[in-house]
Amino acid sequence: MKLTVFQFEGTPEELDASQTLRELTQSRNGSAAAMDTSPRPSFAGSEEGGHIPGVPEEGQDTVRGLLQHSPAPELFLRFLAVTAGWENVFVHGIKRKGAQPDVPLDYSRYLRLRRQGSQKGGFAYIYPERSSINLRLNYTDQQLEELGITTARTLTTGHREYRVSVDLSNEQSLADALELAELAYNAT
Repeated sequence: MKLTVFQFEGTPEELDASQTLRELTQSRNGSAAAMDTSPRPSFAGSEEGGHIPGVPEEGQDTVRGLLQHSPAPELFLRFLAVTAGWENVFVHGIKRKGAQPDVPLDYSRYLRLRRQGSQKGGFAYIYPERSSINLRLNYTDQQLEELGITTARTLTTGHREYRVSVDLSNEQSLADALELAELAYNAT
């Protein structure tokens, strides 16, 4: 049995009105419960910062520093909390080319979300400083439109298998990023 716990803050009216929260808490094989908690400082307002879901301890400080410059750190953390909680998903830093075997992974530019056991590499590359998500999808604009995705864009440069990107800026972009990430996850 696997248990994943998320905490969402807001008034009851705000939480009830959130389509994204509703989608996140509709479990396919479990249940969700709400509980009242005392107010806590937000990520941005916390002196030490909060724990970043899925990121190994060696990368926590670096990613926390990047999120200080992010246009949407709360949305980025929510995206990461959901995706890092999927079965066999691990968040990795990047091994620099030419790095010695004992050099730790680099967390200073982007992170890789990878489904453990997959031979296809990461299903998403995520950029904390920009709150941007690049997904392992080679979709066209027409395919995105057919899915009802309104906030993603297709890339014309870079690796041909990672051609869909979403900049997190609002609830719709988060919902689109999560939907596309699930498609990429299932394809790896």
